[in-house]
Amino acid sequence: MRDEAIRQVPGLMVFPGTFDPFTLGHLDLVERARRFCHELRILVFDNSAKSPVMARRDRVSLIRRAVCHLDHVTVAEGSGLLAAYCVEHGVGAIVRGIRSAAQFDEESVMAGLNKKLGGGVETIIFSAAERRHVSSTLVREIARYGGDISDLVPGVIRVDIEKAYRV
Repeated sequence: MRDEAIRQVPGLMVFPGTFDPFTLGHLDLVERARRFCHELRILVFDNSAKSPVMARRDRVSLIRRAVCHLDHVTVAEGSGLLAAYCVEHGVGAIVRGIRSAAQFDEESVMAGLNKKLGGGVETIIFSAAERRHVSSTLVREIARYGGDISDLVPGVIRVDIEKAYRV
């Protein structure tokens, strides 16, 4: 099937997260989701329940380097409520990835809230493919203690992640 034949969501889709750090699991999701829209924007947020190791602007910079080879993918900083961003920017859909049934339950609740608050914006949930074991938490812990993260993060940003997260 040709890429043009599967484009369903006009305009902009967003993939929000803290991306602390951006992993190969995130990159896989970006590569899969971008086929379904005209533009996929990765939105880097700070989460009040988390304390990211890297500043948001530094995470944005790393992600831009990791996805620069992909057409129709942009990276931006987000703040405030995702639903408000969706209304303000005319977002067609939100992209989320899950690795487990527990995450599906959590994302389903968030999808409902975002739809209600975000002017009816839908959430498209992608199941993790081969990289189900990759999480930002896991990468942070391995990097913190000097472990090998080369199979967990994009090669172009691996050294920067190792430096940022090492104890």
